[in-house]
Amino acid sequence: MPWCDSRVLRHARAALFAGQFALADVFLRGARARALTPGMAFAMLASVCAWSLVGALPRRRAARVAVSLLAASLLVVDAFVVRYYGTPLDRQLVASALHGWADVRPIVVRLVPRALLGVAAVASVEYALLGGVAPVVSLRTRRALLGVALLGLLACPAEALTPDLSAARVVTLMWAPRHAPARGSVTVPLLPSSRDRVPSVLLVLTESVRATSYCSDPDAPCAFSPEVNAMFPARVPLWQMRSLASYTALSVSALLTGMTQEGPRDAIREAPLLFDYVHAVRVGDQPVTVAYWSAQLESLVDRSVRGSVRSLITLETLLGRAVEDEDDVVDQDIDRKLADRCVTELPTLPRPALIVLHLLGTHAPYFVDPDHAPFQPVGHVVSWAGLPDLQHAYEDSIVAQDRSLARCLAAFVRTRGSDPWLIVFTSDHGEAFGEHGGIHHGQSLYDDQIHVPGWIAASPGALDDAQAKSLGLHRDAFVTHLDVVPTILDALGVWDALPMAPWRAHLRGRSLLAPPSALPPVPITNCTDAFPCPLNTWGMLGNGHALVGQAWDGEFHCVDLSTGDERATGPACGALREASRAYFPRLPGGQPNVVSAP
Repeated sequence: MPWCDSRVLRHARAALFAGQFALADVFLRGARARALTPGMAFAMLASVCAWSLVGALPRRRAARVAVSLLAASLLVVDAFVVRYYGTPLDRQLVASALHGWADVRPIVVRLVPRALLGVAAVASVEYALLGGVAPVVSLRTRRALLGVALLGLLACPAEALTPDLSAARVVTLMWAPRHAPARGSVTVPLLPSSRDRVPSVLLVLTESVRATSYCSDPDAPCAFSPEVNAMFPARVPLWQMRSLASYTALSVSALLTGMTQEGPRDAIREAPLLFDYVHAVRVGDQPVTVAYWSAQLESLVDRSVRGSVRSLITLETLLGRAVEDEDDVVDQDIDRKLADRCVTELPTLPRPALIVLHLLGTHAPYFVDPDHAPFQPVGHVVSWAGLPDLQHAYEDSIVAQDRSLARCLAAFVRTRGSDPWLIVFTSDHGEAFGEHGGIHHGQSLYDDQIHVPGWIAASPGALDDAQAKSLGLHRDAFVTHLDVVPTILDALGVWDALPMAPWRAHLRGRSLLAPPSALPPVPITNCTDAFPCPLNTWGMLGNGHALVGQAWDGEFHCVDLSTGDERATGPACGALREASRAYFPRLPGGQPNVVSAP
């Protein structure tokens, strides 16, 4: 029969080999694919031409094995990448992985054995498709195939490329511009406090804790953080606190600078940090002591803080050695080590003081104390089947951290004596466990990854009556990390100081010690010119609504933050869409950000 003819089979194998990445492109895009564009069609043609050329090259067995392994590796790696990130391998994703290698490396290490098995299996199929004898193709045809392949590789937009061409563009990272090293502290003019006596402030920043997995409300049952919950029954919960990114580097930068992150990185790097502002505060002639005690790497903050802080503790300090990847030491109960130093250092710290306490143990792979692990069973393997066990490990890490944090908070209150104090608590971002196709964080800006816990506790006399009343009115208000710097500076009596005026003009937040006001449209993003993200994702936060867009979205989705409706409509959504154009001329998918008629 004709279909059994060896020549027919050989041509069928060659066609399947040449077109496999065009077919893979259709499959990997799946339901997220938009209508076929000319760029996508030409990219598919270029891919077919490229692999037709490879299949037509004369080859020995060793060459066939090499080509088979190459094709199989591309297919298997793309399958794993799509499984985890929802998009094929590309230049942007690799740049992001290299930038955040500390977070990516453990995932890669765990996947290597399965990937090697997959490559071996797929390579055997590729080897069979190549056949024993290369088809005869004229030199002119080869040149034409090469020309189309190169044109597609160089000219097609990144979002239109097939997985093989997209991976080929990764080599252009060799010529990517290098950013200048971060500068040190920024000098802020002296800021005279309007108060005769100011509180010591403890800003607690935990890691990867989402709002639904913490006890912000002192009146609600508390399984996650029972010890801290019992310590401050009069604290004010901030139920609607949100971060501006779901990556630590960006969210911490927004919190410490009080600035949104979509702008030029140089402008953000040149802005003062919270440490710089407080370093300039004077209560009469007395400065405020500044301390940064962190279980994170010192390099997390995008510049040196040594010029503005009197006391600096980092992960390297706690371990007494250099650390390449904090994930490698999470199992050493780093938060307990930080709490030990906190208890030791607090009595020696001059008052008043600002202390930023930055925790780590709730970051993947999550520290679990087996003697205090109420959520069972526990697992640390990142897989869709193991998500319940992984989430239990995460929740148990919050329980373990609660015990360490409670010791530090008790020491803080005890060492303040009769002096006033203020404690501000929040997390850098949230954590996903399957929501919106994400695991951990960084994949989206939906609430599972940016809705974070928040609360403020104050001793008697730390706030005046008007400030205390205003703070209480914020428990249901929509607030962001941008409000942290203004709130702390207001508590120190310098937010309205005349020398703050030039700096205040660049800060987008509001003091939570002033009467509540509606949250103005705020840009949020996981992607900046100095922080490459694996997936384009950005949007807007507003008063009760948010816009969220990802690389595969043809438009922003409007989310009602009160109900969770992710297909909300109405005037609030329209206002956010209009405001988004000033910050994001393009959608994450690459289309122009044009507001459609209602």
